[in-house]
Amino acid sequence: MKTFSVTKSSVVFAMALGMATTAFAQDFCSNSSHSGQSVKISSNQVGKIGDIGYELWDENGHGGSATFYSDGSMDCSITGAKDYLCRAGLSLGSNKTYKELGGDMIAEFKLVKSPAQNVGYSYIGVYGWMEGVSGTPSQLVEYYVIDNTLANDMPGSWIGNERKGTITVDGGTYTVYRNTRTGPAIKSSGNVTFYQYFSVRTSPRDCGTINISEHMRQWEKMGMTMGKLYEAKVLGEAGNVNGEVRNGRMDFPHAKVYVKNGSDPASSSSVKSSSSTVTPKSSSSKGSGVGPVVSTEFCKDAQHTGDKKTENGNKVGSINGIGYELWYDRATSGSATFYSDGSMSCSFQNAGDYLCRSGLSFNSDKTYKELDGDMLAEYKLVKQNVNGADYSYVGVYGWMEGVPGTQSKLVEYYVVDNWLSQYRPGDWVGNKKYGTFTIDGAEYDVYRNTRTGPAIKSSGNVEFYQYFSVRKQARDCGVINISAHMKKWEELGMTMGKLYEAKVLGEAGSNGGGVSGTADFPHAKVYVAKDEPVSSSSEAKVESSSSQTIGLIAAPKMELKSGNFQVFDMQGRYLGNMKVDAGASVNEVLKANFKNAGIYMVKQGVYMQRFSVK
Repeated sequence: MKTFSVTKSSVVFAMALGMATTAFAQDFCSNSSHSGQSVKISSNQVGKIGDIGYELWDENGHGGSATFYSDGSMDCSITGAKDYLCRAGLSLGSNKTYKELGGDMIAEFKLVKSPAQNVGYSYIGVYGWMEGVSGTPSQLVEYYVIDNTLANDMPGSWIGNERKGTITVDGGTYTVYRNTRTGPAIKSSGNVTFYQYFSVRTSPRDCGTINISEHMRQWEKMGMTMGKLYEAKVLGEAGNVNGEVRNGRMDFPHAKVYVKNGSDPASSSSVKSSSSTVTPKSSSSKGSGVGPVVSTEFCKDAQHTGDKKTENGNKVGSINGIGYELWYDRATSGSATFYSDGSMSCSFQNAGDYLCRSGLSFNSDKTYKELDGDMLAEYKLVKQNVNGADYSYVGVYGWMEGVPGTQSKLVEYYVVDNWLSQYRPGDWVGNKKYGTFTIDGAEYDVYRNTRTGPAIKSSGNVEFYQYFSVRKQARDCGVINISAHMKKWEELGMTMGKLYEAKVLGEAGSNGGGVSGTADFPHAKVYVAKDEPVSSSSEAKVESSSSQTIGLIAAPKMELKSGNFQVFDMQGRYLGNMKVDAGASVNEVLKANFKNAGIYMVKQGVYMQRFSVK
């Protein structure tokens, strides 16, 4: 186990409102490199470069090296170590809890890893200690937020002797554990008993923003006691209790830990960081792309309901106002059952290419901007016995007409959130890659492709564009803000057109013997969420892919008064508090406090209302 004599530093934090980290741009994911002064360490050492605290430690004392940079980044190499770690970030002095920092504590990281041999366990993400925590004789807690690993699999239930449950933070799902451990710890010369807190991400990611404070808030709700913060650092750790880890590398061309000043999200002077240059930017500009508050309870207990139609051959049809299609080729058999609630179940046997989709059919008379609100898709996917898939797209699919640039003026578009194949769709999907972008709170690679083939409203092959957003980390359930993707595409110069359709899609294909399996969608819905104030007498209604309307929130309409208000983004994430004086404009106060244009939910007591800031 490692030593923990971390150098203290005086850290001054700007007082601010806490902001949700998903509002920050993550350009560092596509364009980052080490910068500033550097120090290379090849033996166990605790040190500091600029205002960055760092540590290299391995159990052998000679099993690796690390280079630390004054911008907070680091490059960690393992040659042969029983347990190896390197970390860089904030040393906090154990005088404040996370609630007393004046804003949310944020970690940013980009990881480039090279495979290691003989990895028994590995933790990559955020690491730190807290003091003054009741419950153990030492009053210490060692905590981890694990976003990735050098091992073959993410850490499992063996990591803790008590599983607390799951939480959703920064758009990802984490399993939370508490463990009681006896071993070396900070400020102790021998072994002591302390708690370990773990948040383990279910889908690893190589780059992103971690809201450390939000994890601590969720831990506290689960009864896990917090204490005074000793440190918070980006961590790369790997080890094996039965041998040595060999030849691995964890390069972090971007790593930063800082306390975010929510009242000035674009100001570097408002943030005290583990780097001297922190300039978070907004990932959105106007309302479109900042989606409405939508419950994801369907992820827990969704099931098919309503009338149903089962199709056994290629068919375009509708049920209760929901458009659907089943299509396949070279299949032994294929079928799909479509339900009046928008859900569907798709089965295929030895298919060359198979797709089923369900959702909204338009008249090609409106662009996404001309709809009454953001176009959203909800889905839950259950994969069953899928094999033989060489490519696959699960998510949102549709066509647009009247798009200049190709002879047909057509665009076929995809938002790919999951796949039935072993591997994620890669650069082969498009002949032009625009880069990696944060859209609707998650990272997507964006592509454009020029294709000649069959298309809507054509009897033969025509040339058309294909637009792709491919999610970095697959998810089985969620809400896709289709309008947010179209807004980003348009910002990148990808021309939009009139909407022909927008549907939840399950597609898989094989270049050889055929693909078989089932893609079940017990929940699938596409609708337009109208941007209007929420009240008990007039709920926020949406145009749905079924004939029903959906109440997003049934909170009473706000009776505006002066005082303190809670502020949330349109995905329901808490952003902070604000004070409105008598006679002041709520919109102006929002703009002054949060800076970013967009749509906010403002709550006072039981009252809640939506406000648009231009």
